[in-house]
Amino acid sequence: MTKKDQSLEQKKHDMSVRSINFSRYLMIRYFSAAFLFTNLFWLVFAICYQNIVASIISGLLFVLLLIASVEQVSKWNVRNTDLKFTKLYYQLQLVANVIFAISCYLPFGKILFPFMATNDVANVIFTILIIGILGSILILRRISNIQNGRDKYAGAIKTFESNRQ
Repeated sequence: MTKKDQSLEQKKHDMSVRSINFSRYLMIRYFSAAFLFTNLFWLVFAICYQNIVASIISGLLFVLLLIASVEQVSKWNVRNTDLKFTKLYYQLQLVANVIFAISCYLPFGKILFPFMATNDVANVIFTILIIGILGSILILRRISNIQNGRDKYAGAIKTFESNRQ
Protein backbone atom coordinates (compact mmCIF):
# COMPACT_ATOMS: atom_id res chain seq x y z
CA MET A 1 0.00 0.00 0.00
CA THR A 2 1.26 3.45 -0.86
CA LYS A 3 1.27 6.34 1.57
CA LYS A 4 -1.63 7.90 -0.33
CA ASP A 5 -3.67 4.69 0.02
CA GLN A 6 -2.82 4.46 3.71
CA SER A 7 -3.81 8.09 4.21
CA LEU A 8 -7.11 7.51 2.41
CA GLU A 9 -7.79 4.38 4.47
CA GLN A 10 -7.00 6.30 7.66
CA LYS A 11 -9.44 9.07 6.68
CA LYS A 12 -12.15 6.51 5.90
CA HIS A 13 -11.56 4.79 9.22
CA ASP A 14 -11.62 8.07 11.14
CA MET A 15 -14.85 9.11 9.39
CA SER A 16 -16.43 5.74 10.24
CA VAL A 17 -15.48 6.09 13.90
CA ARG A 18 -16.87 9.63 13.92
CA SER A 19 -20.14 8.44 12.36
CA ILE A 20 -20.54 5.58 14.82
CA ASN A 21 -19.83 7.95 17.71
CA PHE A 22 -22.38 10.48 16.40
CA SER A 23 -24.98 7.72 15.98
CA ARG A 24 -25.03 7.04 19.70
CA TYR A 25 -26.90 10.35 20.12
CA LEU A 26 -29.52 9.61 17.45
CA MET A 27 -32.40 8.78 19.80
CA ILE A 28 -31.65 11.91 21.86
CA ARG A 29 -31.76 14.04 18.71
CA TYR A 30 -35.11 12.56 17.65
CA PHE A 31 -36.69 13.18 21.03
CA SER A 32 -35.21 16.68 21.05
CA ALA A 33 -36.85 17.39 17.69
CA ALA A 34 -40.21 16.20 19.04
CA PHE A 35 -39.87 18.38 22.15
CA LEU A 36 -38.69 21.30 20.01
CA PHE A 37 -41.82 21.24 17.86
CA THR A 38 -44.11 20.60 20.83
CA ASN A 39 -42.71 23.59 22.72
CA LEU A 40 -42.78 25.70 19.55
CA PHE A 41 -46.46 24.92 18.94
CA TRP A 42 -47.24 25.69 22.57
CA LEU A 43 -45.36 28.99 22.22
CA VAL A 44 -47.27 29.92 19.07
CA PHE A 45 -50.63 29.13 20.68
CA ALA A 46 -49.68 31.01 23.86
CA ILE A 47 -48.74 34.06 21.80
CA CYS A 48 -51.98 33.82 19.78
CA TYR A 49 -53.96 33.71 23.01
CA GLN A 50 -51.82 36.58 24.34
CA ASN A 51 -50.92 34.60 27.44
CA ILE A 52 -47.72 36.02 28.94
CA VAL A 53 -47.10 33.22 31.49
CA ALA A 54 -47.44 30.41 28.95
CA SER A 55 -45.42 32.38 26.38
CA ILE A 56 -42.53 32.88 28.80
CA ILE A 57 -42.47 29.27 29.99
CA SER A 58 -42.77 27.74 26.53
CA GLY A 59 -40.29 30.25 25.10
CA LEU A 60 -37.78 29.45 27.82
CA LEU A 61 -38.11 25.70 27.24
CA PHE A 62 -37.75 26.28 23.50
CA VAL A 63 -34.55 28.33 23.89
CA LEU A 64 -33.04 25.87 26.38
CA LEU A 65 -33.72 23.04 23.96
CA LEU A 66 -32.04 24.99 21.16
CA ILE A 67 -28.93 25.25 23.34
CA ALA A 68 -29.09 21.52 24.10
CA SER A 69 -29.51 20.79 20.38
CA VAL A 70 -26.36 22.75 19.56
CA GLU A 71 -24.54 20.67 22.15
CA GLN A 72 -25.81 17.48 20.52
CA VAL A 73 -24.77 18.59 17.03
CA SER A 74 -21.31 19.47 18.36
CA LYS A 75 -20.77 15.78 19.07
CA TRP A 76 -19.84 15.39 15.39
CA ASN A 77 -16.59 17.23 16.12
CA VAL A 78 -16.19 16.73 19.87
CA ARG A 79 -15.50 13.20 21.03
CA ASN A 80 -16.32 13.51 24.75
CA THR A 81 -19.57 12.12 26.11
CA ASP A 82 -20.47 15.09 28.29
CA LEU A 83 -24.03 16.28 27.67
CA LYS A 84 -24.52 18.68 30.56
CA PHE A 85 -26.92 21.10 28.80
CA THR A 86 -28.93 18.28 27.26
CA LYS A 87 -29.15 16.51 30.61
CA LEU A 88 -30.15 19.74 32.36
CA TYR A 89 -32.80 20.42 29.73
CA TYR A 90 -34.34 16.95 30.06
CA GLN A 91 -34.33 17.17 33.86
CA LEU A 92 -36.09 20.52 33.64
CA GLN A 93 -38.54 19.22 31.02
CA LEU A 94 -39.31 16.20 33.20
CA VAL A 95 -40.11 18.34 36.24
CA ALA A 96 -42.10 20.80 34.11
CA ASN A 97 -44.14 18.02 32.50
CA VAL A 98 -45.02 16.54 35.90
CA ILE A 99 -46.19 19.96 37.13
CA PHE A 100 -48.04 20.64 33.86
CA ALA A 101 -49.73 17.22 33.91
CA ILE A 102 -51.00 17.80 37.44
CA SER A 103 -52.19 21.28 36.53
CA CYS A 104 -54.23 20.02 33.55
CA TYR A 105 -57.13 19.31 35.87
CA LEU A 106 -56.66 22.32 38.14
CA PRO A 107 -57.74 25.92 37.50
CA PHE A 108 -54.05 26.85 37.03
CA GLY A 109 -54.03 24.65 33.92
CA LYS A 110 -55.98 27.22 31.93
CA ILE A 111 -53.19 29.73 32.59
CA LEU A 112 -50.54 27.34 31.24
CA PHE A 113 -52.70 26.09 28.39
CA PRO A 114 -55.13 28.86 27.46
CA PHE A 115 -56.50 26.77 24.56
CA MET A 116 -57.65 24.05 26.98
CA ALA A 117 -61.38 24.68 26.70
CA THR A 118 -62.83 21.24 27.46
CA ASN A 119 -61.98 18.09 29.40
CA ASP A 120 -61.31 16.33 26.09
CA VAL A 121 -58.58 18.86 25.30
CA ALA A 122 -57.23 18.46 28.84
CA ASN A 123 -57.09 14.70 28.32
CA VAL A 124 -55.13 15.11 25.08
CA ILE A 125 -52.69 17.54 26.69
CA PHE A 126 -52.34 15.24 29.70
CA THR A 127 -51.55 12.30 27.41
CA ILE A 128 -48.93 14.35 25.54
CA LEU A 129 -47.37 15.37 28.85
CA ILE A 130 -47.26 11.76 30.08
CA ILE A 131 -45.53 10.75 26.84
CA GLY A 132 -43.10 13.64 27.46
CA ILE A 133 -42.44 12.41 31.00
CA LEU A 134 -41.70 8.89 29.78
CA GLY A 135 -39.55 10.27 26.96
CA SER A 136 -37.56 12.45 29.34
CA ILE A 137 -36.92 9.51 31.66
CA LEU A 138 -35.83 7.39 28.70
CA ILE A 139 -33.47 10.10 27.42
CA LEU A 140 -31.97 10.76 30.87
CA ARG A 141 -31.27 7.03 31.16
CA ARG A 142 -29.72 7.04 27.69
CA ILE A 143 -27.50 10.00 28.58
CA SER A 144 -26.37 8.21 31.74
CA ASN A 145 -25.53 5.08 29.75
CA ILE A 146 -23.54 7.08 27.20
CA GLN A 147 -21.63 8.99 29.87
CA ASN A 148 -20.78 5.77 31.70
CA GLY A 149 -19.86 3.88 28.51
CA ARG A 150 -22.69 1.37 28.95
CA ASP A 151 -24.47 2.04 25.66
CA LYS A 152 -24.29 -0.45 22.79
CA TYR A 153 -22.20 1.93 20.70
CA ALA A 154 -19.36 2.16 23.23
CA GLY A 155 -18.23 -1.41 22.58
CA ALA A 156 -18.68 -1.05 18.85
CA ILE A 157 -16.56 2.09 18.79
CA LYS A 158 -13.75 0.43 20.75
CA THR A 159 -13.85 -2.65 18.53
CA PHE A 160 -13.91 -0.60 15.34
CA GLU A 161 -11.08 1.66 16.51
CA SER A 162 -8.88 -1.32 17.32
CA ASN A 163 -9.60 -3.06 14.00
CA ARG A 164 -8.52 -0.96 11.05
CA GLN A 165 -10.87 -1.76 8.20
